[in-house]
Amino acid sequence: MRHCGLAIAVPNAREEVKDEAHVIIEHAGGDGALRDAVEYILKAQGKWEHVLEHFSGQRSSAATTSQKGAAE
Repeated sequence: MRHCGLAIAVPNAREEVKDEAHVIIEHAGGDGALRDAVEYILKAQGKWEHVLEHFSGQRSSAATTSQKGAAE
């Protein structure tokens, strides 16, 4: 962890790990830890809003297409 650019730990990590971490995310492994880490990084890079817009638009398009197909 001392050699990486950003050391991230989960809340249920051992104390020695958390002591070395730059960030301790909210969720434990298996409960959304990876999503928390990715969100943290994207927000730090200023890319979070763009990613949300991109994927929200895809869902809306897919839902509209799906609804059109069901109506026909």
